[in-house]
Amino acid sequence: MASEYVGTEERYAVFPFYLCLDVSQSMAGEPIAQVNAELPGIRAAVGQDPAVAEVVRFGIVTFSDVARTVLPLSDLALVEAMPTVEVEGRTSYAAAFDHLRRLIEVDYQAGRTGGERWYRPAVLFVSDGRPTDPEERWRASHRRLVDPSWRRHPNILAFGFGDAVSEVLAAVVENKPNRAFITTEGANPSRVVPELMAGLVQSIVSSSASAYTGSPQLVPPQLPNMAPIQVDELE
Repeated sequence: MASEYVGTEERYAVFPFYLCLDVSQSMAGEPIAQVNAELPGIRAAVGQDPAVAEVVRFGIVTFSDVARTVLPLSDLALVEAMPTVEVEGRTSYAAAFDHLRRLIEVDYQAGRTGGERWYRPAVLFVSDGRPTDPEERWRASHRRLVDPSWRRHPNILAFGFGDAVSEVLAAVVENKPNRAFITTEGANPSRVVPELMAGLVQSIVSSSASAYTGSPQLVPPQLPNMAPIQVDELE
């Protein structure tokens, strides 16, 4: 993996991951309780593995009517406890995308000031519903987030369950194959969130391992109750 030396200290490029969680009203009850129960497992799996923690930086953004940073981008080895997320209002994808656009830029500039080098950031986007803001509004915000002329534009994996719409999730990942997933028909709802969170850990760990090979990539997880969304090849 690419590295540099600062004095006698070897410095590795970091791999930023942003978990972007839908906390709209439809997440009330068991879904949000399961998310809160599973978040400490991400900290344990990533923060307690020195090889992974050395590379990965992890932050959490929630969104409903507004988006919030509930865990700033962090070395999980240094995080004492994960936050608890709460259900809020509607499902504004635009709020999520606008917030991520600003946050990634601020985090990148702060990292550079501190001597960090970055791999392209990854966004793990999780929603159980369709956007409640107008389509033209969230699509415009999404275009700004993934604009290739912005050098920090992230790679996105999208995961949907409940009332999430496959066509919308495909658009979130720019119709890239094997980047969007949705719950399979007949899946046990009580198992979806735990399996999804375990899959996100798998993706983070596998992606960080790829960085050590010198060919870093965002590795999609294998999820037993979710299937990749098929997308049409563009003409």
